Parts: sequence; structure tokens; C-alpha cells
Amino acid sequence: MEKISRFGAYGILLQDEKILLTLKKAGPFQGLWDLPGGGIEFEESPEITLQRELLEEVAIRPESWDFLYHSTHTQSYTKNEIVYGYHQLGAIYKVKNWDVVADAKAQEEYQWLPVNNLDTQHLTPLARDAVSFLLQHQSWRPNDKIRGKAVAIVKKDDCILVCEVRDDHGSLKGWVPPGGGIEFCETAQETLCREIAEEIGCTIQIHGPYQVFENIFDHQGFKGHEIVFAFRVTLDNEKIYKQARFPINEASGNTIWLEWIPISRFLNHQDLLFPNGILTALEKL
Repeated sequence: MEKISRFGAYGILLQDEKILLTLKKAGPFQGLWDLPGGGIEFEESPEITLQRELLEEVAIRPESWDFLYHSTHTQSYTKNEIVYGYHQLGAIYKVKNWDVVADAKAQEEYQWLPVNNLDTQHLTPLARDAVSFLLQHQSWRPNDKIRGKAVAIVKKDDCILVCEVRDDHGSLKGWVPPGGGIEFCETAQETLCREIAEEIGCTIQIHGPYQVFENIFDHQGFKGHEIVFAFRVTLDNEKIYKQARFPINEASGNTIWLEWIPISRFLNHQDLLFPNGILTALEKL
């Protein structure tokens, strides 16, 4: 079996929650979508390769970038009845700024494809790694669909239990009651029980009628639209009422903090409480 090694530099370009991918025309990944980039030539640095390949393949001139990680894969494939062992090592960069070169002709077919809605079977190993990396590390963004959400109003004396909301730079934007998105064929009450069990690790008791309100908002330049069900809730774990502040782990692997914050701080606009309309609902629960 003939063995082939390839070393290259590849770019992750994101725009409006979409990633730029090129369609492979030949080689072991023919017909699959790949990151733009290619092989490092003699005496080239990976960064020079990145600039050259992006200009050649998609008529884009990168202006600034950050190195993210190395991606490596080994597999075999057959061409003309000959079996090859193929080993690929790629230096993966996040391209932050770029220019589209109007008088350059892209040599590859390319598309901007939604990161959150990609069939990984149609991606090369490098592209699959990139999408997996982005989904694990991306900050939350609202999408262009109306979302049902259930939140828990948990009170202790004059305080309410809330999760921190931070922007992409780590700065605190405000606070939100614990809860989450309603899944298909799931009631709002079932959502709340599931979310609190996942986030806080305890069961709950729901009291009285719930409040429903609409929330249209902006987060990091993206519009969101929610129908929110707010429930008055008590937690079955008494220890939580004695903790001033504690961390929880999200499914993405990120850690966020919950705190008991005085309701007066939100009423006096010292802190922001999300979602919009929750303060009015809070008065009725």
C-alpha cells in the first residue's frame, strides 16, 4: 500500500452563523465539503499558505487570523484499483477579517452553509472537526424561529434565583431565571422539570397558574423571538436555598453561575433581568 502524507493550512470563516466551505473535486474526499485551504509548499509558512490558498480557492484575502488547533486524520482509499494510505495534518485558523477580491476568480466551488444545520456525512474530516469545535465553543445565538421557553421563578425572602448572562467578551449583561427551550411534544411544565434537573440537579414543585408573555430581543446583533412561560417554583433541595452562589455546567461544557439577587435591584434598574417582560410576570407570581 502506497502511503501519502499531506500537510496544510486551512481557514474557518464565519458570516451570519454560516461557515464557508469548498467542494472537493478530486482525491480521497471527492464530493465532500471541506475547509478552504491546502498544502504547504516548500519554504512556505502555514500563514502564507493560508493567504495564498484562500485567494486561489475562494477569491478572499485574509487580513487577520488566529491559530486554533491542529487536525490530523489517517485513512485508506482506492484509486485505479490501487489502495493508498492517506495521512493529513492541518493547521486550522480562525480568519477574523478578510476582503473579497473582486478581480480574482475563485478556483473552487464554495458555499456559505449554516453551522447548526450541517449533515456531517457530507463533510471531510477536517470540516467535521471544525464544525464540532465551533459547536462546542460558540457563544449562544438566537435563530430566526419563534422559540417556546419555560423559566422558573424561585424566591427566597426578597431574592430571586437567576443565572448570569455574559456577552462574547465575558462581560456581564444581566441575569435570567433558570429554565430553557421547550422541545417538540413537550409541555412547558415538563420542560421546566427537565431543565432544572439538568441544570441544578433537583426536582421541583410548581405552584399556581403560570404567566405567558412575548419577548422580542437583540443579542450580539442577532434578533430573537420567544414565547415565555413563567412558573412559580420551589426547589426540593433545601441546600440550594443556603448557597449564595454556585456553578452549573451547560451541555456545551461552559460553566455559568447562579446567584440569589435581591428583586429590588431589578426593579431599581441596578441590574438587568431577562427576558423582557419577566418583571411584570414576576409581580403576578
